[in-house]
Amino acid sequence: MLPDIQRTTVVAESQTPDLWKLPESLLDFVNTGDEDMVAEILTLFQQDSAERLRELNLALSNGDRVAIRKQAHTLKGAASQVGAMALAALCQEIEIQAEQSSQPDLLELACRAWECYGKTCREMTSASSS
Repeated sequence: MLPDIQRTTVVAESQTPDLWKLPESLLDFVNTGDEDMVAEILTLFQQDSAERLRELNLALSNGDRVAIRKQAHTLKGAASQVGAMALAALCQEIEIQAEQSSQPDLLELACRAWECYGKTCREMTSASSS
């Protein structure tokens, strides 16, 4: 359950302003008493995003720039839907750079995305357990 997620989200936002903020569409669920739905959505996001990042790593190791762009695009959309704007921005950068950047540059962006994903998940977990 997510008691008082609005208050917790504000605290999380002040600590890391662009990392994660529960979007209005999910706050509507909280405001109507459906915190469990929000918790489930955030859990699914975390699970799916980890898989997408693994697929991104595989595409990078295979030099498959089309798959790199596809995984980054899909992850960008999912991150945007749950308010993980820092992760969405990194994924957008990977998507844009997928065709022309060097492999090491793309790998650095992917590493930053993994780090941002971890921080975002910790923020989400902290908010849901408060």
